[in-house]
Amino acid sequence: MLRTFTSLIVAALLFSSANGVEYDGEKSIIFETKYDVCIIPPQVDDAIAKGVKVVDVVTAKALFDQKSHFYDAREKRHYIKEHIKGAYPVYFDVSKAEYIVIELPKDKEEKLLFYCYGETCANSYEAALAVRKLGYTNVYWLLNGFSEWKEKKYPVESK
Repeated sequence: MLRTFTSLIVAALLFSSANGVEYDGEKSIIFETKYDVCIIPPQVDDAIAKGVKVVDVVTAKALFDQKSHFYDAREKRHYIKEHIKGAYPVYFDVSKAEYIVIELPKDKEEKLLFYCYGETCANSYEAALAVRKLGYTNVYWLLNGFSEWKEKKYPVESK
């Protein structure tokens, strides 16, 4: 009985170490799934009413070509793996329950575009609203996110 129990523990450890997911240096036995669920669904009408311009991927590419500032609101590990070329990360500060946008330009009329996973993701929506509250006037939200950008084979990079 003890031998069977020991075998089960060893098998579980081998299984979890072989198939675990690493999150910022910590190993987990939870399997990674594709992101497709959002706790707070993004509100397009609300974003527009609050001054955020909702754009498609073609318009986003035109903004990219105009050297607009891009901000990635996906999880840190996904940003590190790959992001729109030149995009800055957006972090969620759990202690303050708010999005922290780094590398904001001093000119509040600069064009800022926010994106995350896609239209079911509210991270970029929330970050765009936070920046609007800071007084930035040209805030854009790429509704269909990184996946559509990548499908179009637009410029991406990894850190």
